[in-house]
Amino acid sequence: MSKMKKLLLATSIMLGVSAPVAAVDLEYKGFYQRLNLIEENKLDKITMAFYLVDSYKRSRCVLSDAKMLNKNGQHDDIAIADDGQLLVPLSQSYYDNFAVLRVEQQDAGQNCILQMQMQVKDKQQKAFSFSELALITWQMQELVDEFGGLLSFMMPNVQGLHIDMKKADSLKYIDSSLRDALNCDGSVCKLLIDMDDKRDENAIEFSTPPVVVAPWVEE
Repeated sequence: MSKMKKLLLATSIMLGVSAPVAAVDLEYKGFYQRLNLIEENKLDKITMAFYLVDSYKRSRCVLSDAKMLNKNGQHDDIAIADDGQLLVPLSQSYYDNFAVLRVEQQDAGQNCILQMQMQVKDKQQKAFSFSELALITWQMQELVDEFGGLLSFMMPNVQGLHIDMKKADSLKYIDSSLRDALNCDGSVCKLLIDMDDKRDENAIEFSTPPVVVAPWVEE
């Protein structure tokens, strides 16, 4: 066989081989229980976000597809946000039908596990009043306590907000009374919140919406 034929054959073999696809199956029950707690307690400012992360590197897994499967073999597509968040809805039907979320990874070499993150629901919000900051922090504490159940007294205290900005210079405005309560390291900030301060005045504003606003718990 000529060298050219060998090269063409090798090329055709390589093109015909596809990378293995790994899938992770997750029972919907766990998603429902957490989302339902938020709904039942009317915690309208916050949500629970779901991601798959590499268990070794702690980086987010790159996902190619997500579907909700029920016991009858039917399925619904589940949207995946640009940041990898699985946009899993609250559904009594999925819960009653013992649905399973099947997520396909792009890289089968990653060992992907579920990560849940409490965060502000409106990811487009750029400005927050004092009363909004207090309400968000209070709702996060309520959810933390709900997770603890009878052991809520042992759960950590939410003392403020963890703010992950797109850029270090995204902070556009902060009220002078909050400057000492803000501690930033590059684009990541911690803001101590006084939940008794319920003024309607603008407290903090960003030029672009933060990537995530999550609870900052006492260490």
